[in-house]
Amino acid sequence: MDFISVLAIFVALPATGFLIWWLIIETEGVYLGKRMVILLYDLYASRYDRIKQFDEQADLTLISQPIMARIHPATAPLILDVATGAGRLPLIMARNARFSGHVIGLDASRRMLKVARRKVAAERFERYITLMRHDAGELPFADNSFDVVTCLEALEFLPDPRAALREMCRALRPGGLLLTTIRIDTRWMPNRAWSEARMRRELAALNMRDIQVAIWQEDYSQVWAWKAGESELIGANRREEVLHSKPPRQSLQNWHPLRRAKLN
Repeated sequence: MDFISVLAIFVALPATGFLIWWLIIETEGVYLGKRMVILLYDLYASRYDRIKQFDEQADLTLISQPIMARIHPATAPLILDVATGAGRLPLIMARNARFSGHVIGLDASRRMLKVARRKVAAERFERYITLMRHDAGELPFADNSFDVVTCLEALEFLPDPRAALREMCRALRPGGLLLTTIRIDTRWMPNRAWSEARMRRELAALNMRDIQVAIWQEDYSQVWAWKAGESELIGANRREEVLHSKPPRQSLQNWHPLRRAKLN
């Protein structure tokens, strides 16, 4: 083997390793398609919390309490958490002593939801949390169904972020609160991670107002926004009505009952 061949191998091996790391770890399979993303989350579901090492107290302080402060004096909102994963957002809301509402957590990964269901049962939070499997791009709910909609550290990993954001805003009632996130460094996810300016434009086009962006942690900023208009609180007491509602006619084309399987 000549020198050029050896050199090529030494160059190719690190480049290949970097590409695999970027496609599988850094971007969580999003450039390989929806099925790969779900497969990876299913694969790592049992270790997800250990990998992420979420700080429960920080989440209460920086997520749960600010949500409750923004919707004050309401204490029993109906919340939708899109891409709920292992139940991070539903659980920190249920642990908040001021919260008497209900969170519907939605995700496409069966095994992530299985982990979330075990955690909900362990803390006996069934009265506060419902988990279901469904795609974010075609939410199975009627318009204006939720008081709060959240999607944390997930928008850039969804198959169609614009469609997902549009659906979240559609499901949010007028006067309702949206909380989502954007990556601070967008260079690692070209054409997927949005800049602050892009997020503001997208939200404004969806009739969202009072948009606030604040650095939250090392990799992400929080994005808060209110849906224009006013309406009465939906409230946790209407969760069964919302769960059995149907999306608008234009969303029914790709809808299937199995996608909205209720897991608890």
